[in-house]
Parts: sequence; C-alpha cells; structure tokens
Amino acid sequence: MRFPMRSVLRKLLVCLTFLFAIALPADAAVDVNTADAAELETLPGIGPSKAAAIILYRTENGPFTAVDDLDNVPGIGVSTLASLRDQVTVGKGGKPASGGGATSGASTTPPAASTPPTASATATVAAGACSVDINTADVIALEDLPGIGSSKAAAILQHRVDNGPYASCDALDDVSGIGPSTIAGLKDCCRVK
Repeated sequence: MRFPMRSVLRKLLVCLTFLFAIALPADAAVDVNTADAAELETLPGIGPSKAAAIILYRTENGPFTAVDDLDNVPGIGVSTLASLRDQVTVGKGGKPASGGGATSGASTTPPAASTPPTASATATVAAGACSVDINTADVIALEDLPGIGSSKAAAILQHRVDNGPYASCDALDDVSGIGPSTIAGLKDCCRVK
C-alpha cells in the first residue's frame, strides 16, 4: 500500500510544480501603464533614465495599448523591447506583444506617437551654446545640462511628473540630489518656458 501512495504523491508534486511554473511568469509581469520608476527599473535594460522616459511617454501620450508601443519611447529600441517582451504587460485593456516588430492595428498607437516627445524636448541653439527647457525636455535632453547625469535627469523628470512644471530653474533645488552648486553650474543652459 505504501508504494502506490508514493507514486501518487510524486505525480501530484510534478503537477503542482508545473502549474506554479506556468502561473508565476504571468503574475510577475510588470504593467508598464501603472508601474512606478522603481518597479520599471527591475526590468532588464531599464535604468533610471529609461524608466523616467517610459513614465513621461505614458503621461504625455496616454496608456500603452500594446507592449510593442514601448518601441515609441525614446531610448527603447528593438533589442531592449525584445528582452522586455515576456516580462511586461499593458494591463487588461492592452494587446499582447506580437512576435514581429510591427503591430497589425496602426490605429492602436496613441495619436501623439507620430511625434515622439523628443521632438519638442531638445532645443536647437547656436553652435557652442546650450539651452534646455526643463519643462519639456526628456531624459536625454536633460543629460545635456552641465552636472546632470542619467540619475539626476530621471529625478528631474520624475519630480516634474509628480509635481507639475517648474516655475524657474531655481526650483530644481526641490529635486533630490540637486543642490545650489549644481544649479549654479547649469544656469547658462537651463530654461523655463
């Protein structure tokens, strides 16, 4: 009687292991429409800059309707999207990722996606000069400011998303990691419109 019970328990254990292996990846997917920067940074290839860019994109263009829409986010290309495809979701209203690069329904892309946020973000100026509007700049443009790297650029963007536009460049003092000396160093390049 003991031998058949052991066989049944083994089969039950194998079945349960299989069920957990299937269920865990679906539960572990990060919803890019609701995730905060810290949760986005748990994804492969996503650091503070790309997390902030994802948040800015969805703030300016509305929720993602398909995982493939991440390709519209500045800094996220084909290879990053490929590494994220199985680890992200766009929530209940979205569509699953397609195997190829193109989506079948072009109308599912948010209207503003044809004009990426970087189009208005990077100011063009005379040779040698810098001018970055901190209320419209994306992470990449913010990194052009003297003394601002990827983590400070992400913090500036996150503060803007959370608190609204900056009244002046001096308001950057409210951003964690940015103090008076950093602000003094970027005064000539920082703009607020």
